Amino acid sequence: MFERTKNLGRNVMALLLLGFFSALGNGMINVFIQPYLKHIGLSPQEVGLLQLASSIALSASLIPAAFLADKFGRKKIALSSLVPILPGFLIVLYAPGFNYMLVGFVLIGIGNAIAGVTLNPLIADVTPRDKLDLVGSLSQILWLAGTSIGMALSWVPQLIANSHSLLNAYRTFMLYGGIIAATSFLLLLPVRDNVKPSEKFVLGFSRETIIFTVLSAVTGLGAGASIQLINYYFMTKFGVDAGELGTRMLFETQLMIPFTSLAPIISSRLGTLKAVVALQLASIPLLVATARAPSFLMAAAFFTLRTVLMNAANPLFWSLTMK
Repeated sequence: MFERTKNLGRNVMALLLLGFFSALGNGMINVFIQPYLKHIGLSPQEVGLLQLASSIALSASLIPAAFLADKFGRKKIALSSLVPILPGFLIVLYAPGFNYMLVGFVLIGIGNAIAGVTLNPLIADVTPRDKLDLVGSLSQILWLAGTSIGMALSWVPQLIANSHSLLNAYRTFMLYGGIIAATSFLLLLPVRDNVKPSEKFVLGFSRETIIFTVLSAVTGLGAGASIQLINYYFMTKFGVDAGELGTRMLFETQLMIPFTSLAPIISSRLGTLKAVVALQLASIPLLVATARAPSFLMAAAFFTLRTVLMNAANPLFWSLTMK
């Protein structure tokens, strides 16, 4: 696979590195965010409301962000995603109450919408069409590698909690992660946005885009009802904390790397669409088994395998959508 990465060009390599360092920083944040919210006393309902507010803000911002990206260029708008994300993140870390934190999650949702609607099309723009499957898989592999490094630090706050409060340790590590993720956007500066800004914005629909939209909505509904609160669920049911959660997530990301590497091979034999369907269908029984597992070890094993299969299909689904 890596032999085929030669001559991808400066633009593609810069965006791949951006994904790696952004994943490293976000890996440090994602392990700690739900334990952090639990330790400051938020209930599952309050955590769910925060994520709901962020999701609504993200959804509402996607089309306006796409309009701005088409009008002014994807690179410029991608850089502007830091404008809401940075203050939102600082509010979440240092907010004095739930209402302020709600504002922080909304700002983060807006920023994530801007980044999501610009970075994926940007990397597709600078990638040769016949290498989209390859670049999509390589992008996820580097994202997993960066995430793994961030997650490998998950035990550190618990180990230093004797001299510092666990809550402050969580906050400090998330702050470092945020700095790394934000700094990674400097890698956008050398990227050349080859698509000229458009004077008009046309929201087009086709049979394929409607199918993709419905599929994404159904998948998002399932994820919102289960996956988004999985760490809080593990903490509540099995009494684990960030160290155990981070270790599970680290194993998960390590397993994803070889499975993601195999994705282009599977798609070359089955076709991109059939490969996506096969991998996603295989993950469903494992999610059911997670809910019925009597111990954290069994639940973690089932959920890890489920996520590995589901995410191995992501670069193929991305490639299909971009085509």
